[in-house]
Amino acid sequence: MKFSIHRDPLLEALQKTQSVVEKRNTVPILANILCTVKGNNLSLCATDLEVGVKISLPVEVQQEGKITLSAKHFADIVKELPHKQLDITRKDNNWVEIVCGKSRFNIVSLSADEYPALPNFEEKEYSDARVESLKEMIDRTSFAVSTDATRYHLNGVFLEPLENKLMRMTATDGHRLSFVDQELFAKLPEIKRGVIVPKKGLAELRKLLDQGENSIGLAFERGYVFAQINGTYLFIRLIEGEYPDYRQVIPRSANRLVKMNRESLNAALKRVSLLAHEKSRGVKLSLQESLLTISSSNPDMGEAREEIDVEYQGDPIDIGFNAKYLLDCLAVVPSEALEFHFKDRLSPGILRSADQPNHTYVIMPMRI
Repeated sequence: MKFSIHRDPLLEALQKTQSVVEKRNTVPILANILCTVKGNNLSLCATDLEVGVKISLPVEVQQEGKITLSAKHFADIVKELPHKQLDITRKDNNWVEIVCGKSRFNIVSLSADEYPALPNFEEKEYSDARVESLKEMIDRTSFAVSTDATRYHLNGVFLEPLENKLMRMTATDGHRLSFVDQELFAKLPEIKRGVIVPKKGLAELRKLLDQGENSIGLAFERGYVFAQINGTYLFIRLIEGEYPDYRQVIPRSANRLVKMNRESLNAALKRVSLLAHEKSRGVKLSLQESLLTISSSNPDMGEAREEIDVEYQGDPIDIGFNAKYLLDCLAVVPSEALEFHFKDRLSPGILRSADQPNHTYVIMPMRI
């Protein structure tokens, strides 16, 4: 194997593979990148068996072949090389020589025969998905995914088809629930009951969406979701199992309505939560006509309270929430006008943008 490529596109591709590479070293070869030279292309593949990425680059080929190289060492070396052409050659005993200007490296590699077989990305039936819609769906749900390993089926987002060509993405950790409805596909792919996409795979998919394209190809096939954009391919192993019936958590009658400014609420919560209990992060919201008082109390640190003007007409009420759960939602809502719906101090609250009702955030109250 022998080929030449400029340092810059190679480094950019290597950096894209770093987060996919297996970090725990349970299978040594998964810490490597598979480099395949065929025709006039170099393909770089990395996987941890749950998520995999393949990036193709044009190169000058003198001899075809394939080899695996340590992802970390290969990227570290290329990063420090000058902005010039690189010549990469496989030597005897699977050593690899990298030459750039007056720099020369000889590094140990592992045979490509030991690398796990990856799916054939090119032969899938991809459906075009709108990049901006998918970005919004991921940003407004991924923060609510459960990190509890014992609740494996909640460690991802649930993507399901609705009526009228809409798709819904849902995430919950049992304390809060976030879902977004969007017309994601011009033509819906075959997804009958919905799929659970794990959080790591979702994070890798989100990175692909920042390439300035309007659409990305998605394909769903036998326990996997595949994505392709600009010569980069991604596969994600889906989580098996039934997603819980989250619709039971959504309050049917939340007859109290508070209208407020997002920035005012966000700033007040950040300040008041500084003195909230470190574990529970609980704050109390006290509502009376046109006024919301946010307060926290911690015997070891003290107490804090702040008032903000709101639109509310109803009986006074006190209700407790985890400040972090509220702040997480406010961080991904672009609208300044918020609507907070709730029934009583024991029922879940519903937070929505006044001008973007397609995103719904449900948060469980807490006793304070």
